[in-house]
Order: sequence, then structure tokens, then C-alpha cells
Amino acid sequence: MRTETARNAVTYTPYGMLAILWLVGWTLRVPILTAPPLATNIANSFGLGEASIGALTMLPIVAVAFGAIPAAWIITKFGLRVAIVGGLICAGAASVGRGQVPSAELLFFASVIMGLGIAVCQTALPLATRTWTPTHLALGSTVYLNGMMAGELSAAGLTRPIILPLANFDWRIALILWAVPILIVAILVLLSRPANTDDSSNLPDRQNPSPVTSIPSLRDRRVWQYGILLGSSVLAFFIINAYSGSVLNARGESEALSALLLAYNTTPLLASLCLLLVPHWIGKRAPIAISGIAAVIGLSGFIIFDSWLSWMSALLVGYAATVKTILLISLPPKIANGTAVTRLSAGMTLIGFSLAFIIPLIGGWIADKTGTVVIALYPALAFLIIGLSALGRHSEYPHYK
Repeated sequence: MRTETARNAVTYTPYGMLAILWLVGWTLRVPILTAPPLATNIANSFGLGEASIGALTMLPIVAVAFGAIPAAWIITKFGLRVAIVGGLICAGAASVGRGQVPSAELLFFASVIMGLGIAVCQTALPLATRTWTPTHLALGSTVYLNGMMAGELSAAGLTRPIILPLANFDWRIALILWAVPILIVAILVLLSRPANTDDSSNLPDRQNPSPVTSIPSLRDRRVWQYGILLGSSVLAFFIINAYSGSVLNARGESEALSALLLAYNTTPLLASLCLLLVPHWIGKRAPIAISGIAAVIGLSGFIIFDSWLSWMSALLVGYAATVKTILLISLPPKIANGTAVTRLSAGMTLIGFSLAFIIPLIGGWIADKTGTVVIALYPALAFLIIGLSALGRHSEYPHYK
């Protein structure tokens, strides 16, 4: 009887918790990527320039990076479920607040608060995967990351054609409509009960003397190793979105921009669906190395070539960078246990997202100084190449304590 019970525990697929993980993943990208489609409307309301609109999109991402460490403390102090529910409520409420504020300054402040809420959830999800789907770690990771990719596509693709008309073309109401499902997901997480798992991770960690044990150390070599790898993949994807418009315009190919961006921002969903078929890739060096090399080749092609060959190179970047990002974000629950999962995830997020924010700024500054747009991509390409040195020597990444 015990043997049969153990066998059932191993083979049981927790579909309910996988659905919860997917929904939480979906909410992590929707509030961030609703701003770009509404940029014109928001700019007209507050008289914002291009730099301010760019900051509106980037501020939540910066908050995710620098919010990772306090998020790790919150998760260990208050428990996994409370942290995720609180993060979702914070993100949803701040998203609503962005549409109700009377000034641009408060708009930016609400965007930062929203990013901090997202940071808590994003840092918690690797531990949630290990806790809620312990017999299906790789599948759980790919499922919630597929949710993140679907969230990106939902916000970017549905805001103007569907949500804005439902909001009577009022961007403030549109933000409220997008916040409703976020709050619904928070309720679902609160009511969920994982099956065949030890639910103790939903409580504050009683075994450790202090939540400080979950805070990453910047002297940890492996945090830097995985953070650099994550930063190169996030950077590879972001740099095309950031500068493709300027590059295509300089080449006289601006008529292809809309189609390219649509196709490019579809590649993450395609990549995440493909990885659902090969979850055993998580934790292995070779898939990360191959996708990293493919991203270097793709970005080089986008820089060197023009016309359709350049556009196809960009799509290669989008697909390869997403594969690498998913494999790296899924790594902590695969190679670590307990608070080490949160510590590694938080450190990787801080380093990776910070690099992905800083390097494009350096490229843009060099491009402004030289007057050549495509030079903005050179620092990113150099970092992608240098980042390959962080792959390590092990065919499978060793256990992290």
C-alpha cells in the first residue's frame, strides 16, 4: 500500500497548481507591457516626451531588479503564499493607481510600486515551483514562464484592439480593466491548496534564525555566473525591441517595423511552447550554450545585414534569447532547496536585470555621440560574447547550497 501511494505521488500531475503557476506568470508581464500600447494616450494627458514614456516602461523593470533582494526577505519572513498574494495585490492596486494619479510624478511613483509587487512574485515563483509541483519541477518552471510569455503577448497585442474600446478609449479605465484579472489571480492563489506537497513553505521559515539567510551575497561567484548569463539573455531580447525602430528607419526600412515587431514579440510564446516539450533541458549546460551562441549570431546578423536577412536574424535573437532566459530562470528550483532557491533567484535577478538596463543606455549614449544608430547595438553584442565565458565547465549545473 505504501509503495502504491508513493508511486501515485510521483506520477500524479498537479494540474490545478500548474494552472495557478501559469496564471501568476501571466500577471507578471501584463501590467508592465500595457504602458507601451497606451503611450500616446498617456503622453497626451501629461505632456510627456519620448524619454519620459521610455522611463514609464523601464521603471517597473528597474524596480524588479532592485526589488529582488527585499523580495527575498519578504518571502522568508511572511511565507510563500502571503508574499505572492501581497505582491499581486500591490501590482494590481498600483496598476489601477497609475490610471488615477493627477501628475506625471505620481504616475512614475505608482509604476515603481507596481514593479516592486512584481519583483516579490517573480522572486517567489521558483520556490513556488519547488513547493507546489515538487514531482514536476521542470514542467512547473516552463509552465509559469509560458504564462509570462503569454502575458507579454496579451498586453502588447490586446490592449489597443480590445481593451481600449471596452474602456471607451479612456486609457485610465483600460488600466483598471487589466488590473481586474490580476486581483482575481491573487484570490485564486489565496484559496489554492497544493496536493501531495509539504505546505510548510507557505508559512514563514521557522527553522532559520533570520530571513537574512535568504538574501544573496554579491560575493557569491555562482550568483554572478548565473546573473551574467541571465543578463545577456534578457539584454539580447530587449535590445532589438529598443532599437529596431531607429535601425530600420536609418536603413529606409521603416515600413517593415510593425510586422517585424509583431513577429519578434511572438517568438517568446513560441519558444516557451517548444520548451514545454523538452523540460529535461533545465539544468543542462548545452541548451544554454547553444541558445547563447545563436543569440550572438542573430544579433550579429541584424547589425551586418539589411532587408529580410536582417529581419530573420532578429527573429533568431528573439527565439534564442527567450529559450536561454527560460532555462536560466528555471534553474534555481532545479539545483537548490529551501531558502537557497530564493537566494539564488534574487541574486540572479538583481544582477541580470541591472545589466540588461545599463548596457542599452551605454549603447544609446555612444550612438548619440557618434551619430550612428547601429553602434547602439555594439556594447550589447560585446557583452553577449563575453557572457559566454560564464557558461561553466559542467555538463549539468551542480547543486547550489
